[in-house]
Amino acid sequence: MNKYLCILAALFSVSVSDLQAATTSTSCSSTAPSGYVMTKIQERSTSCSGGNLYTYTRLAGETVLDTCIRTTPTGWVNTKERSYTGSGICGSSSGTPRLIWQITNSYGQTKLNSCLRTLPTGWVITRQTSYSGSGDCGTASGSKRTKYEAQSTAGQSQMSVCNASTLPSGWEVGATSSSSNCGTGSGNLWKILNTKPLTKVALHHYIGKTGDNMYVTKRDDAAMALYKYSYNAIAAQVPSSAAFGTTVLHRYYNSSIANSLYTIGRDDAYYSKVGYVYVGAAANVFTAKVPNATALHRYWNPTTKHHLYSVVYSSTGINGFKYEKAEGYVYKP
Repeated sequence: MNKYLCILAALFSVSVSDLQAATTSTSCSSTAPSGYVMTKIQERSTSCSGGNLYTYTRLAGETVLDTCIRTTPTGWVNTKERSYTGSGICGSSSGTPRLIWQITNSYGQTKLNSCLRTLPTGWVITRQTSYSGSGDCGTASGSKRTKYEAQSTAGQSQMSVCNASTLPSGWEVGATSSSSNCGTGSGNLWKILNTKPLTKVALHHYIGKTGDNMYVTKRDDAAMALYKYSYNAIAAQVPSSAAFGTTVLHRYYNSSIANSLYTIGRDDAYYSKVGYVYVGAAANVFTAKVPNATALHRYWNPTTKHHLYSVVYSSTGINGFKYEKAEGYVYKP
């Protein structure tokens, strides 16, 4: 049994994404499967009767990818562009250079550079720069190239953005002015206001008789006492409902060691292999560090076999709990 628990502890020190390599598939078709993007072209392939063999990489779980197609998947940003002559991952160039586009997943990000004006929903342009010659967004031949600095509206109440931005639902222009940061023209800078400001609720911490740490957004000491849990304190403040830039903090429970595990990465099949059963959604948390937010840190006690969550960071651990990782972002109590 002790050997099993040691293995269990080791497993939880590694995230699910760390355990999985990129998922790829190959096809003779130039149409990407749903949820995949083209990342390689092998010309004159015998597998495709002398035609092209395409490699596609699954987007889920990836952060940055090089792609052979300019079209940017939903939720991703075209952050760089480069070209080559001769042979490369996107085939051979004959005269006209071949292009490779670097795309970045906007999930868990607050700021990114973009080579395209079109951004994922909830993102706005805060600066745009035009250049001649070579740059992050390729080489300008004749007309100048433009690079955009983009920012997420998650957790924001007001922002100054360029009028090239597409405003997300719930935002409106409060005032206009002019700025060289947004190119030329009068009124090119907008001050935008969030008409649906974020509301917060407390994330309450209860401690069970077994030492299990439970976190809920609805305080009910009497009901929790029936299950041998006593109130400890407010662990954090969290968004009261789902909003742009938030995700669910899921709760799993392992009855054999009486331990609650909270994670933003739901994977019932994975956690069931190590004895955890899905309980439900515990709270909403941000996927990135928005203004005034802080990380919700996860700790593991190898002796008691319990997890602890706190806005307090300690690389050396807390009272026997060893630091594991950040599990989303919240506000301090």
